[in-house]
Amino acid sequence: MRSAKSAVPQRGRFLLAAAIGTGMAAKAAARGGADLLLALNAGRFRSMGAPSAACQLALRDSNRMVMEFGRSEILAQTSLPVFFGATTFGVDDFAELVDSIAAAGFHGVANFPSCVFLDGQFRQFLEESRLGFDSEIALLRAAQARGLGTLGYVYTIDEARRVAAAGVDIVNIAFGWNVGGAVGVDSALGLDDAARAAAEFVNAVRALNSEIRCVVEGGPIVTPEQMDYVCRIAKADGYVGGSTIDRVPLESAIEMATTAFRTVGALRKQVDALERQLNRKLAIDALIGSSEAMSRARDQVAHAMESDLPVLIIGEPGSGRSDVARAIHEARVGRGRILVAASCKPASADQAELNLFGCVGGAFPGVEKSRAGWLKLAHGSSLVLDDVGELDAAIQRQILQAARAGGFWPRGDTSLHELDVRFIGISRFDPDRETDESRFDPGFAHWLGTIRVDLPPLRERLEDVPMLAKAVLRSTAAGSHTELEPSAYRALLGHHWPGNLRELRSVLQRAALAARESSLSARDLRPLLQPHAAAATSRASFSTEREWILDGLRRNRFRRAETAQFLRISRKTLYNKMQQYGLLDKGSDAHPAPP
Repeated sequence: MRSAKSAVPQRGRFLLAAAIGTGMAAKAAARGGADLLLALNAGRFRSMGAPSAACQLALRDSNRMVMEFGRSEILAQTSLPVFFGATTFGVDDFAELVDSIAAAGFHGVANFPSCVFLDGQFRQFLEESRLGFDSEIALLRAAQARGLGTLGYVYTIDEARRVAAAGVDIVNIAFGWNVGGAVGVDSALGLDDAARAAAEFVNAVRALNSEIRCVVEGGPIVTPEQMDYVCRIAKADGYVGGSTIDRVPLESAIEMATTAFRTVGALRKQVDALERQLNRKLAIDALIGSSEAMSRARDQVAHAMESDLPVLIIGEPGSGRSDVARAIHEARVGRGRILVAASCKPASADQAELNLFGCVGGAFPGVEKSRAGWLKLAHGSSLVLDDVGELDAAIQRQILQAARAGGFWPRGDTSLHELDVRFIGISRFDPDRETDESRFDPGFAHWLGTIRVDLPPLRERLEDVPMLAKAVLRSTAAGSHTELEPSAYRALLGHHWPGNLRELRSVLQRAALAARESSLSARDLRPLLQPHAAAATSRASFSTEREWILDGLRRNRFRRAETAQFLRISRKTLYNKMQQYGLLDKGSDAHPAPP
């Protein structure tokens, strides 16, 4: 067991400590050049997939946990000095605890988990019960008396002065839990604020004892550049890395490696030349993503690109339906032929017939000259029937009859006109869905859906948002060199995206144009992201109440509390409606979620 003096690297060199919870992390940190290791229960919880903040909960006997993995994994794997993260909760004899820590081979003690991360009435209760910061200082004094090194976690200048007065070896200025990664937390503290605050801490400590080392940890400090900035401004002696050393890089590395293997495995049977050709055709934002739903959509689009059969594209507005339709058209017909897009939004049956089939002069009231319809204009090309679910059923049957006959008669014309058109339908309504089937003639729906492409809403494939966001920024002149900070990704993933890809593209383009820095943070995006509850679709937008309820459930992944808030009805009313329309079993089978 080393003495306190030898356990703490001396002044004059930058002190880098790694707060970890596994032997693998200990060995990696040692190879990377760490000076000191902190064996903390937070590190162990991070290795289990939980956030660091879980260390504050009564989930395990913290001291026993640290002793077990510290002895078996960390002390056995490294020659670096290792400090034991000890809690005072449930400890009656600090000297006995410190003796066991020293006997195990640890080189020092840190007050962690600490009450400095708590506030309000609970913190006051701890202090009044003599379980607060005074007890932690007493623990550190006991460690000093035993010849161990000491590191004191502090959150306020008063706490820093108190541990400095106690003569600890290292004062750790903690700015709270780290931002970044999948389970990071938001921090109201900016980098400049952290640097100024750290400088105040350092000055207060050194006014009492200039030999004490001052290090910083947590909050907005995520990258080495941010660490250097804060330490340089504050003249701090070092840095303690927890999530930034194990969880955040591990998450990124595992995700990237898994995605790489997944991609290679999915494409292993394709010929290289065909793969390059197909990827060029599918290089549109609407088809970007690694989710299972987008993989299916790309397969469906690839199939549509290889034939001239009718295609039905199902998806919500803004999901990229028109982009997919154009890609299918250009892949088969070519860029040289004009894509004709026809809106099928509500119109009279006569007007719809006129628009589609045309007429000779005088065949329709008010039409004195012959008029060519969309079928004529799209000859030798593709015709996109936009909002085809709004088309009158009689007109749907006329289109089907013309497609089967290979020709059509404009109103009033006695000659058959050849039909040479690739039909592509776009609809937010699904003919296979019970609530939508009445909008389609069965024969027409079966024919148009010969090839079907399903584009899922963005809220149901949030795992694709980071990849989509990067692609959108690359294609935007203002954002081609713009990076997204971790907090920006969290803001994007927390949004409901009622406008789907169109809304994502708009938000990122506007943010990139307004950005003053080379990176976007949550602060840049939040003003552009409206709460999804405000986007609740009105009952009048749906043909039946069941359809309205089911849409709300799908938008909120069948979570009843969120759905009720979204639809602006009570949870009891929602439950009764789900029971009335037979949606209780459907929700539990399709999307298990707590009520």
